[in-house]
Amino acid sequence: MEYIFITGVSTGIGFETFKTLINYGYHVIGTVRKESDKIRLESEFGKACTVLLFDVRDQMSMTNEIKSILPLLEKNGLKCLINNAGIAVPGPLQFLSEEDLEMVLDVNVKSVRRITNQLLPYLGTKKELQHKPGKIINISSVSGLFNSPYNGAYCISKHALESMTDVYRRELSNFGIQVIAIEPGPIKTEIWRKNLGSMDKYDQEEYKEILSSANKMIENAEKSALEVSVISSIILKIITSSNPKSRYIVHRNKFMFKLLAFWLPDKWADKMVTRALAKKDNYRPV
Repeated sequence: MEYIFITGVSTGIGFETFKTLINYGYHVIGTVRKESDKIRLESEFGKACTVLLFDVRDQMSMTNEIKSILPLLEKNGLKCLINNAGIAVPGPLQFLSEEDLEMVLDVNVKSVRRITNQLLPYLGTKKELQHKPGKIINISSVSGLFNSPYNGAYCISKHALESMTDVYRRELSNFGIQVIAIEPGPIKTEIWRKNLGSMDKYDQEEYKEILSSANKMIENAEKSALEVSVISSIILKIITSSNPKSRYIVHRNKFMFKLLAFWLPDKWADKMVTRALAKKDNYRPV
């Protein structure tokens, strides 16, 4: 039996991956924040999974929950760690609260480092445990490659995660541990529904007109979003591959995204974003 650890498995990419990997024969250790989700997953998947109950921001709970499975980890090691838990809090940087910015950075960046460091000995850095080197998959975003207005906190956090992924990949190569980033564009997950109405509080005159259409933009963007199973299939491919790529951009129009993010001059890209926002239609603010 091989073991995989995934953060944030109650819904979306986390749940789909949790289910897919269990069906493929792995024992999956997943984290959730609610007791009801823990009960639901344990009832559905039984002994094929281990569900830990903690918020990734709560360092003490995280440490205690991981301690509870140390005998399992010391004996079996980890095939893969998937850092999936993440949040988006949209809004203009000028008015985004310090608390919201800190929360996004804590969940999307700092908690990834905390959990990764707790589990590195079981992925291969502790030589005396003699576990085969594992993999780390960080669920990043195209927002870590291209900066979108009114999505600043999320973009900043995902750019930081991209940097962290590179640093870990280079530091851990000596141990044979592979570190990979998956960079999805729009995916049909709960992040869309959770952000409907989230811009209403920014009714300051400076941004009121453009943000008045935020809900419509989110709903239209959702129509072209990819199914979440696309990500779980890539994760399975990475886990079973001996030589995965270091990055996987997942986007319905990958060429156009790369053109916008990497090749167009900044001022051209700025104009394209401004025109898209002016239409108040299919621009994705989250």
